[in-house]
Amino acid sequence: MTRFKSRRRRAGFALPAVLAVTGVVTLIFLVAMTALSSLQAEAASARARVRFMARAMTAEALMTYMVATEPMAPTGINTGGPRLFDDAIYDPSGGAGELVRLDGRGYQIDIDGGLLIKSQDQAGLINLAYLQDSSYRRLGDFLGLSDAVTRRLSPLYRDYIDQDDLKQINGAEARDYNDAGPANRAMRRPEEWLSLLGLRGAVRMSSWRKIQPYLAMDSASPNENVNTASAETMQILYGASPSQIEAAFRAREQQPFLSFADFASATGLPDTSGDSFYTFPSGRILLTVADSRSAWVYRSRLTLTPSGVERPVWIDQTELKEAPGRAVADLSDAVRLSYAPR
Repeated sequence: MTRFKSRRRRAGFALPAVLAVTGVVTLIFLVAMTALSSLQAEAASARARVRFMARAMTAEALMTYMVATEPMAPTGINTGGPRLFDDAIYDPSGGAGELVRLDGRGYQIDIDGGLLIKSQDQAGLINLAYLQDSSYRRLGDFLGLSDAVTRRLSPLYRDYIDQDDLKQINGAEARDYNDAGPANRAMRRPEEWLSLLGLRGAVRMSSWRKIQPYLAMDSASPNENVNTASAETMQILYGASPSQIEAAFRAREQQPFLSFADFASATGLPDTSGDSFYTFPSGRILLTVADSRSAWVYRSRLTLTPSGVERPVWIDQTELKEAPGRAVADLSDAVRLSYAPR
């Protein structure tokens, strides 16, 4: 009898043990399936990234060839127009060819699917390396900075890029950064501007994200071009109002400005022209390529160096990111780019 009861007691515990083992096996199976699904998603994303990069770099090569070989006009590239060495009269307005504007507007190109290309002349952006006091004030207002912080921006920047340890009035040297800066070299990207002492915590980041696409950082190129300037550039650099910006856009669509005085006359702004070249592209072009089938976005900067026989164009500041919200490129308002190398 005792022996029989012992056997029944051991058999009674078999079902919970089986359920426990089954639960563990099921859990392991679910974890494996989740991991496999994640790996498959990562692999698909990697394949999409590789395919996009191949297409984007093909588009970049096409744009690079166009920039290097086609004549420039005040508002963009005069594709198909007469070159300086052609047996024709050079047309600086770009009317004799097909104009590809360098003001950030979208163009569609088909390379194994639709791509959205935007080309922006760097001279049409806000170059943080060459801001005047009035521009600093307007940028400070836009970013929500106090007057005290705005007044320090210029000396902070100069102390950041110079190679000495002499502190300017309202500036800052290494001891003020707790030996974590400044770099004592030229800044390389607009984002580095936020490294100025106390600036990152003072800037209204929502406003920074809005203005960031219209910023440049290039101490080697002080040029400005009102023919490719964005609305944000006109607002910050020249203090243009919305109505004055609209007047400038309308005027340059009809005929490019041949001088800053023409721009001032069309907008009613004061003529503040100086030594910078105000009406022609700088030879530094920011390129953005977005995909209509995936969320990848590629950016780079094309720099013309005509005197460099072996390397007439440099490509730098390359960047690959996913679009905000993983949104694909919208080609509905894009003009088809019909350029073909000649």
